[in-house]
Amino acid sequence: MSAKPVIGYTTRDFSIDPLQWLISLSIRIAGGKPVRLKPSKDRLGDMRVDALIIGGGTDLYPDLFKGKAKEYYKYDRPRDEMETRWLEYAENHNIPVLGICRGAQMINVFHGGSLHLDFSKVYEGAKYHSGILAQIFYRKKMKIEKDTLLHSILGKEEAMVNSMHSQSIDRLGRGLKVSSAEINGVVQGIELPEKDFYLGVQFHPEAMIYKDRYRRIFERLVQAARKHMERAKNL
Repeated sequence: MSAKPVIGYTTRDFSIDPLQWLISLSIRIAGGKPVRLKPSKDRLGDMRVDALIIGGGTDLYPDLFKGKAKEYYKYDRPRDEMETRWLEYAENHNIPVLGICRGAQMINVFHGGSLHLDFSKVYEGAKYHSGILAQIFYRKKMKIEKDTLLHSILGKEEAMVNSMHSQSIDRLGRGLKVSSAEINGVVQGIELPEKDFYLGVQFHPEAMIYKDRYRRIFERLVQAARKHMERAKNL
């Protein structure tokens, strides 16, 4: 039996977030080996990963994109710094990348883009849903651009997705392309066309893996990771 590609996924240090467990499960179902990457035990330099997932979590520290910090908000600077280092690793080693929610925002900021601190104040009809039940069960429609990685995965021009965020992408980072957005303009997907697999999604596909189309996001990531692993063996 061939070895499974190693998929590193980032989290905060101390977390009982069920979405973290769902990411690990999604990786396993897709045929990969999940490895948790957290600030207090940063494994960069100590291990090989064949693909990287930047997971969801707290808001990014606004200094990263010249924004204004919230006065009483508890930011996670160590995680911001760790994820920046891992994105640099991904770039240097040309490994596949998937950003989820905060992770899509981190990808955008890493490439020089910026964020809206509260998207509900910017876009018409946009709402931030607080409370776990509202976040899990609420759905909104996004349009998906043809000839994009996301379209090739989902196989649809429209899809209903969940909403668990307050920040959103503002100015697009260097080289990135918007692959999906809501009717009102809230960005739901970005990608780097020059790469085989470099995707950021504002929604949480791991919370919707009961649908084939969202499982395919992880399946395609693991497929890309396996190709990277095989190429690395032949170097």
